[in-house]
Amino acid sequence: MSAMRLLQTVPSSCYKPIHHHIQREGLIFEKLLDQSNDHHSDEWIKQGEQHGMFNFCMYYKVSKENQLTCRIETPICAELLVPLLSVLNESELYQTWIPQYRVPKFEVARSDKLRQIGRCGQILLVETEVQWPLGSRQLLLKAVACDDIGSELDLSSGGKILIRLESLCDQADKDELDGIDVPPTKKGYVRMEVQGGFVFEKCPLLDHPMKNSAGGQDDLVLVTFSFSVNPKLRIPQSLINFFVRTAIGHVWGMFLRVAEDVKEGKRPAHSEAIEKKREVLYDWVESRTRVMIG
Repeated sequence: MSAMRLLQTVPSSCYKPIHHHIQREGLIFEKLLDQSNDHHSDEWIKQGEQHGMFNFCMYYKVSKENQLTCRIETPICAELLVPLLSVLNESELYQTWIPQYRVPKFEVARSDKLRQIGRCGQILLVETEVQWPLGSRQLLLKAVACDDIGSELDLSSGGKILIRLESLCDQADKDELDGIDVPPTKKGYVRMEVQGGFVFEKCPLLDHPMKNSAGGQDDLVLVTFSFSVNPKLRIPQSLINFFVRTAIGHVWGMFLRVAEDVKEGKRPAHSEAIEKKREVLYDWVESRTRVMIG
């Protein structure tokens, strides 16, 4: 984010291809920040809260164009952040923990990492089988992480770690997909359009709705996950309720419990991945988190 802001002071005529790339990525991250800050809008419908080992709030809204947007907020202890990010980052292990539903049907049939981009990015192919009328969906997704924290002496940037998620299109994103053997969309599957991501920041306990259930800790990190999806058909309210409250709520709760298992050493595959990538990725996450929570 700092690189993008610095580039904005330079005439675009001086840019090289890498600078245009930084600008494009920065604009996507800015959109994610705007979306995460849009929590006071009257358009949001609170779907519910869950309390227990982990506490979280769930919200959703549906636009006039039938785009479904969901948002989940969870305060976690700072030491859970690296395990949580490992659960998110190790996409090859998704099928070992994401719950599968038979009625209504919701299953992750495939999850493959097609390309690693630096230390903080990847392109994924995910296929899901979902209850009629949605049916089977394929998602070609790019995920990239960055921080908007600044130095230990300057937290004026807001102090956040960001992960942006955005679907890719075979034609519009040819450069992104160059050299990748993308499997064709299967018969009966529809390619989904998704955008959103994760925002991690020091939890503002004074004004956050989960403050009373957070235990009053000073080192809490607020995790906000938001995403918008165009299902390409009108969604019945009953299916929205199932998807947001049951499916997403259950997956989110499982996501947090698996992260807790990783922290306690109960998920050896994730623990091995953390150690393997510690110098490249996870040590960086821990150092930025210390600056973020002050």
